[in-house]
Amino acid sequence: MTADPQDEGSPAPRKRVTSADVARVSGVSRATVSYVLNNAPGRVISESTRELVLSTAQRLGHVPYAPARTLRLGKSNIVLALVRDFAFGFVSHRVLRELDTALAARGFVVLAHRFDESLRPLSDLWGLISPNVVVAMGGLTVPEQAIIEDSHAKFVRSHGIVPQDRAGEMQVEYLYSRGHRVLGYAMADSPAVQLVAEERLAGARRACARLGIPDPIVETVSVDNPVTVFPALDRWAAAEPKVTAVCAHNDEVAIMVCTGLASRGLVPGKDLAVIGIDNIPMARIALTTIEMDVEAYSKAVIAAVLAAIDDKPQPDPAGDYLHLIVRDSA
Repeated sequence: MTADPQDEGSPAPRKRVTSADVARVSGVSRATVSYVLNNAPGRVISESTRELVLSTAQRLGHVPYAPARTLRLGKSNIVLALVRDFAFGFVSHRVLRELDTALAARGFVVLAHRFDESLRPLSDLWGLISPNVVVAMGGLTVPEQAIIEDSHAKFVRSHGIVPQDRAGEMQVEYLYSRGHRVLGYAMADSPAVQLVAEERLAGARRACARLGIPDPIVETVSVDNPVTVFPALDRWAAAEPKVTAVCAHNDEVAIMVCTGLASRGLVPGKDLAVIGIDNIPMARIALTTIEMDVEAYSKAVIAAVLAAIDDKPQPDPAGDYLHLIVRDSA
């Protein structure tokens, strides 16, 4: 029989080091190795034995086999964060970073997944991964939430901790206080932010009704296609009466509006007032915005996830997360 030339000189696949190997080299029982590697509660293991097992496992290159561990313990150490876009926003990025740091101390890993029903049904995930907790970072529809609840994974909604409608209200209230009575609204076209965008716009409309001014004139713009801001500027300028201030869905959209104005020789804050939401780093040059307290928001998400892991009631997320930051643009 002729050997496959592609096999010549190919290194043999390395055998996975098991807990039995660690036990044999350490000179202890497999049960002891299991107790040490899994940090089993209620088991008295001497410090010298613990150090021996851990050092041997490290020297041999032992890596715990996650599926077996999940079957044995009845749960995994994975927290699945569902997001609606590959490009995480400023706030989502900060929250995920803080969540990852906090959970690492508990032996958990955060796995961020961008989900899109047109690419893969959400229900298909459960054939690929068995998370302990699922965190929805961008808001879920009712059917999507039902799919997660049917999976038996613990479920935490980060959406709803911050009152997004209140952010829209605060934009309108500030512009009204500055004398503006005819407002525009720059809506983002991304499906990834649809739920948040609708809540912010609803808050803006509610504030307009309460203050006795017309609803904002809504124009949709695309962050992926910045030139879409120019038709919006044209329609706001042509409105009767003319729009004098614009609420933007977020800072990124607000900066697009400001850049569009500047390209036409107009001055944000003088020719058209512009206000955003989030207070991202780029906004701190000159953009008036509604700042989200990302540190407080992160702590609320972390507290909710840890409560889910520990099978405790969800804590009350109430807090003062939103603050007006006044700069040159409005």
